Amino acid sequence: MAGRKIKTWQKTGRSLFLFLVVPVFLSAQGLALAPRAFGQNLQVGTKAPDFTLKDLNGQSKTFSGIKGAKLTALVFWATWSVNSPRELKMMEDLYHKYKAKGFAVVAIDVDQQNIDDQAISKIKARMAELKLDVPVLIDYGLVAFHDYEVIAVPTTVILSPDMKIQYELFGYPIVGSSDMLDYINGQFGDARKASGAKNAYMPSDKALRCYNLGMRMLKSERMAIMAPAWLEKSIAADPKFARPNISLGEYYAANGQPLLAKQQFEQALTKEPGNVIAMCDLGSLLAGSGKTKDGMALMEKALKLDESYTPCYYLLGYYYGKDGNMVKARKMFDAGARLNPMDTQVYMYEGKLYEGENDVRDAAVAYGKALKIMLKR
Repeated sequence: MAGRKIKTWQKTGRSLFLFLVVPVFLSAQGLALAPRAFGQNLQVGTKAPDFTLKDLNGQSKTFSGIKGAKLTALVFWATWSVNSPRELKMMEDLYHKYKAKGFAVVAIDVDQQNIDDQAISKIKARMAELKLDVPVLIDYGLVAFHDYEVIAVPTTVILSPDMKIQYELFGYPIVGSSDMLDYINGQFGDARKASGAKNAYMPSDKALRCYNLGMRMLKSERMAIMAPAWLEKSIAADPKFARPNISLGEYYAANGQPLLAKQQFEQALTKEPGNVIAMCDLGSLLAGSGKTKDGMALMEKALKLDESYTPCYYLLGYYYGKDGNMVKARKMFDAGARLNPMDTQVYMYEGKLYEGENDVRDAAVAYGKALKIMLKR
């Protein structure tokens, strides 16, 4: 009996430690509750970060060594991802169709933080099963995964030879994948396909320079206060460019200025009515300010446009739970975790919800998952 009491106390003590200490630790590491949008620094027109990754034989590869003469598609995939095989097969077909015209495809595996021999064997087996012969690089430590700000797996980024982003697609939305297929076909001579392709707006060079400077300042505590001025300059340089409005809105939201944030998100949606990032940010803002139903409806609309946008899942999960629908909340958190199990925000929002419900056990489990990911980085 005494032994059983000790084990029970140890289990409860561990749960309380995770429940009380982990949120503080994660917040101190910069993991406060805030949706992280794909490509806040990386978007169409910007230069992507270079990388050095190893292939399945342990040989180091850089972008310059594997790039295509005209376009290169980086496909971030994983063996656990349900949609990765479909994305890889589509890109494999395009690779064989256009490789003689300068198209390269590189599959970057992001299975897990620490890759061992067992993981390598699993990756090789999946490649053989899918009968793929595009180059495969292993993202040890998930360095490229974080540098490219991937929020869903698979994610495809198409680069020019000088590493400028030409197209981006996170997740495997059916419509989005069809548009990307049209875009690639169009780039290699199919004018009919090119006319039907849809892609993000390509902003002016001056707008991009101002935007990138503003985003770099946002990452600096000392210089962050100057970021809004540069984002405003970006907007002035190219009034059709929606991304600086979104970043400015997120800045205002984080600094307790919801009305200014709302204006920026609405302006972004005026420029790009189907922008899921702006839609999700505005929905979260509305839900957090008491307009829960309106905000949730907007986030649901965003997911219908792009079912691969992870932040909408964990934000909706949080507000469904706050609204009393814990069953739907859990489904949303589970869906977000399937898209990107390395995203700490999924577990942070889940833990925060359970914490508010005084569910110590489930809060501890969720916070513990976030901590485990953080400690491996």
